[in-house]
Amino acid sequence: MIIYDWPAILIANAETFRIDARTRSGGETISGREQVVTSNLGRWVARLTVPLHTPAKIRAMRSLLARLDGRTNAVRVGPCDCRNGNRLIPTVGGIPYDDDSLHSDGTGFMQGGALPVIAKDEAAAAGDTQITIENGSTRMPVLEGSFLGAGGYLYVTVGATALPDEKTLLDIRPKLRTALAEGAVVDWCHGRVPMRLTADDSGSFELQLARTGTATLDLVEVW
Repeated sequence: MIIYDWPAILIANAETFRIDARTRSGGETISGREQVVTSNLGRWVARLTVPLHTPAKIRAMRSLLARLDGRTNAVRVGPCDCRNGNRLIPTVGGIPYDDDSLHSDGTGFMQGGALPVIAKDEAAAAGDTQITIENGSTRMPVLEGSFLGAGGYLYVTVGATALPDEKTLLDIRPKLRTALAEGAVVDWCHGRVPMRLTADDSGSFELQLARTGTATLDLVEVW
């Protein structure tokens, strides 16, 4: 299997990213009771609707679908959700000393812009559902329901507990796909996950007068 990068020119105008919980039930009894169990093996499923209104976008989608070769290969893709999640304090330069003087070369201190990372001595193992991060320049508090990318996979925060020394304990779903070493970067805005088509013909599109069309891709996580 080859994993490709999503073409930057293709921008979805509607998207759904959710975790398929993969629960099972023995059925409902006459009294209406039902026992539901989960394997804790939930994985991401997505639906992306991509308008194709320029020749370049049409060619890019044709190329992507051909490279995916049905369900054979995968593509790294994630939600475009920056406005709803955690943000970083922007980088500010030229900050002086207490006496308002700058460095000898005329520059000042820098503040902000540091990405959060897995905290020192807090490496996480594959299968964990909690990680401890050093906040970096994250605007506080950390927001539940935010997407994050780590170790090449996508997660969502379902709980956040502030800790001393500018750290935060995060409850995440789904469980970690890979181990995360201390210092591993956590990306609030560009989380990506490898996904393949759910069916060989997913994403097929029709063009009107060879000019415009819409492709809808149904995808499922690969791990």
